[in-house]
Amino acid sequence: MRNVPISCRTADGVEYRVRPIRKDDAAREREFIQSLSPESRFQRFMHAIREPSDELVAQLVDIDSHSRMALVAVIGEPPAEKIIGVARYAADTGGRDCEFGVAISDDWQCRGIGTTLARLLFEYAQREGFRSIYGNVFANNQRMIELAEWLGLQVEPPAPGQPTVRAARQLN
Repeated sequence: MRNVPISCRTADGVEYRVRPIRKDDAAREREFIQSLSPESRFQRFMHAIREPSDELVAQLVDIDSHSRMALVAVIGEPPAEKIIGVARYAADTGGRDCEFGVAISDDWQCRGIGTTLARLLFEYAQREGFRSIYGNVFANNQRMIELAEWLGLQVEPPAPGQPTVRAARQLN
């Protein structure tokens, strides 16, 4: 899936495409982040964020397709595409494992987009030779924990005093 979009459908039949993020997606990525509810932004970035900085947006669209990868779910036709979901990973310091995150626009949640993006991202990470993939999830983010379990990740119980749990899965 280097640069070829994949056609997909939501659980209720709406068509969207999945493709790698591109540098020219900067404005679309900013719009996507700003369109998320404060709760969704907090769940994804793990801190309050109102306006993403230019540096953050530039970092989010600058992937190398190996150590950093992001897949976007888009609707509309170029150049008027709109990002409705993003799944991304980044290699950890050892380079054999990677951390992932998924965010879906509030209006598009619970329609299968997060599942599709995560599955495609996991398959990509496996092809890239990563040993495992993991994510840190707020312990009270029940939807993300359920998605992680649905995708075959093992969710560790929360450690005393820790607000997050770790969800991980072997890839190879």
